[in-house]
This record gives sequence, structure tokens and C-alpha cells, in this order.
Amino acid sequence: MCLKRTAFLVGLVFAFTLNAQDFSFAKKLHNNHVEYKVAGLDTRRIKHDEVIKNINRVKEENPSFYKVNLIGSSVEGRSIQMISFGQGPINVLLWSQMHGNESTATRALFDLLNYFSLNSSSDEVQKILSALSIHVIPMLNPDGAENFQRENALGIDLNRDALRLVSPEAQMLKRIRDSLDADYGFNLHDQSRYYNVNKTPKQASISFLATAYNYEKEMNEKRRDAAQLIGYLRHINELFIPGHTGRYSDDFEPRAFGDNIQLWGTRLLLIETGGFAGDREKNTGRLMNYVLIGSALESIVSNSFKNVTEEVYWSIPENDRKLFDLKIEKISVDYNGTPYVLDIGINLNEINNNQGFSVLASVADRGDLSTYYGYQTFDASGYKLVVPKVYNKKIRSEEHYYKLLSNGFAFTLKSRRGQSYALTLIDNQYPSLETSFDKSTFLLKSNGVISKAIINGQILEIPDNE
Repeated sequence: MCLKRTAFLVGLVFAFTLNAQDFSFAKKLHNNHVEYKVAGLDTRRIKHDEVIKNINRVKEENPSFYKVNLIGSSVEGRSIQMISFGQGPINVLLWSQMHGNESTATRALFDLLNYFSLNSSSDEVQKILSALSIHVIPMLNPDGAENFQRENALGIDLNRDALRLVSPEAQMLKRIRDSLDADYGFNLHDQSRYYNVNKTPKQASISFLATAYNYEKEMNEKRRDAAQLIGYLRHINELFIPGHTGRYSDDFEPRAFGDNIQLWGTRLLLIETGGFAGDREKNTGRLMNYVLIGSALESIVSNSFKNVTEEVYWSIPENDRKLFDLKIEKISVDYNGTPYVLDIGINLNEINNNQGFSVLASVADRGDLSTYYGYQTFDASGYKLVVPKVYNKKIRSEEHYYKLLSNGFAFTLKSRRGQSYALTLIDNQYPSLETSFDKSTFLLKSNGVISKAIINGQILEIPDNE
């Protein structure tokens, strides 16, 4: 009863503060994003040359508005630049792509720079510029971005290099933070698309954290400010993607930049962009970063976040990691003549290549997955898993392809150049159940008929060929 009462009271606080706030600026940003969205940044695998091109464009289009400084170089010698604007006494530092494969906020920052530049004379922007000095490092780890990997060229996770400062990129971030004595810091990341909001099937599409600065997770004035500002942003996120807001774990990590920057006296906000159904390139996340960061800057100026209680922050559900790309429920699997009913969780993993990436599926878990969720879920009650046979001749047509699937073929020993219809490549003429799990490829039979196929982790409906 006490827990229910607490949840009820928190809900009342949330509803009251939601109704009391003016979110007109956030709504305006949300509605106008298409006007300021920078072309050519629709995919996540952006590289250093694209960032430099956009920094140069920003500077050339409004040279009196933006100041661009070369603040250093990466391990492999790529330039790292910072864009500064505004003349206010409050210093705000934002950095993105500390992890080279986390680019959603990078794209959003260029959209926001575009907005500020093209609306520099408006009252809203003038208020922000007169109160804040804003400093943006859009790509801190260009070497990692070049290979779309988390670490820098030394194999170092920059977010675990705040103490030793081994890497030049970490040294640079520490130097800039200290030179500015930044009042606010925005640590902008992407998190796994497999995070969900605790005890729900919804993706943790945007997760926040007011980082702890010690093992005791104490709340001082500046961390409390960060928590209240996040509470304000939580309201905005819920306006546009309700139910998709999570809170990252605040376990203290003594090597992490977020934790140390909070310790060094900057109000630190971590924003993590997670997954979105049907949007692997996270363009919805790009939109929400544009809205949330812009709204945060406006709220710092207006002090509106101070009207949000700290309890709103703590009421944000924690992240969990219980999502699969495909969850198959209650399928019958035969093992040595005995049937077993299993759930199967499959993930579609990205493999970098010259064209961007290809997808290679893997069975992430199997057994009782009743507490897990899927981007796509299929109830296979009444279906039996069939290990496919090998077909090693040319596929003549789409109709022929589906006929093969319905007759139990889904593997091949040869890849055929130009072949339009995919079978899964294996190196064994006689595949086993473990081959099916290893390749995330199997067939589903019901009432004696194979009517569905899982090919490389993706479900296909087999049309009736009769």
C-alpha cells in the first residue's frame, strides 16, 4: 500500500508539473525540424570529412555568428574542432561521438546550429545568446568514427580515460572543460537498441542520467540542478514519444568523464539515444536530440527547470536490456526425438562493410523468455521448428524460391553471384539443429505444412503455391 501511494503521489507531481510548464519552444522545435535538418546526414555512419565539411559550411554561412577553433588532433592526426557562439556568462559545453559509432547527436547538433544561425535575430535566440556561451565539439573521436567503432585508434574507450588521460582526445576534453569552467555539460551518446524501459516492451529511445560524482551517489546542488533539468526534459520527451523515456544507471564509475565532470563542478547531463521501431538509422532520435538539447538551452536561460522537482527525475523508469529484434514464442523443437517448447530471441547484428553495413543474425537466447520483448514478436504455438535442407542449384524465380522453402530448403553450399533470392550459406551438406540456431535460419511447420521461414533472423511468410 505504501509503494502504491508513493507511485500515485509521484504521478500527481508529474502530471502537475507537466500541466504547469510552457513547452511552446519545444513544440516549435519539433514542428520546424524539417526546415533546419542538414542534408546528407541521414545515416549513422558519418565520417570526419563530413563533419569538417559541415563545420566549414556553418562558418561560411554566418562567419560573424560562429567562432571555430582547432582544439587538437586525434591519435591518427585528424583535426578536432569546436564551434562556439553566444556572449553570455553561463558556459555550456556539448560534445558528441566520444564513441565513434554513436553519431545521432552529432547530426542533431548540426541541425540545431542551422536553426540558431538562421534565427539569430529572433527574440528567442537572442535571449539564449545573451545568457549563454555555447561550445560544441561535434566529433570527439574521429578515428573511431572512421571505422564506426566505439574506441579510438589506440583501442581506448575515451569515456574510461578521464583519470589517466592517456589519449589526446581525452586530454583535449579535460583541457576545454577546465578552461571554460563549464557550468553545464552535455555528454551525448547512443545506447544499444536492445534497451527497453523497465518492465515494458517499449524501447528506451531516450535515456537520461545526472551522473554521480562519488560512490555514495550523493546529491549536491549542481547534481540536483542536472536532475531537475532532466526532469524538465523528461516531460518534453513524453510529449512526443510517450513511454520511451529511461534512466541510465547512476553507479559511480571513477574513470568515466561524465562522473568526473560532475565531480569537477559542471552540471552534467548524459543523454543516450536508444532504438526506435522501424528506424535503424535513428532519425527519430536525431529529431528528439534536436528538440531536447534546444529546449534544455532555453530552460537554462528561463530557469523553468527549477519548477520541476527532483522527484520527477527519480520517477523515470530505469533502463533494462530485454529486447530482441525478433522474439519467437513457444515453438516446438525436436531434440533426439523428444519435443521441447522454447522461446527464441534473435538479434540482427550490423557488420561494417564498404556499403555501410550488412546484417548477420544471431540467436541471442533461447528457453523461457517470457520476461523479454521483441521489436517483432511471433507466437509460434502449434508450430514445429524444421531444420532446412541444402539446395545447391540455381534459383529460377521468386515463385521457385518460395516453392523451395515450402519443400524444406533454406541452406546452400554456394553463393551465386547475382542471385536474387537468398538462401543461407553453410559449409556442411547435412545441417543440424545447432546449424539452424547458429545461422538463425529454420522453417516453421504447422499441420504438416511449412508456411513460414526464418532466414538470417528475418521472418518470411511463404505463400500458398497450390
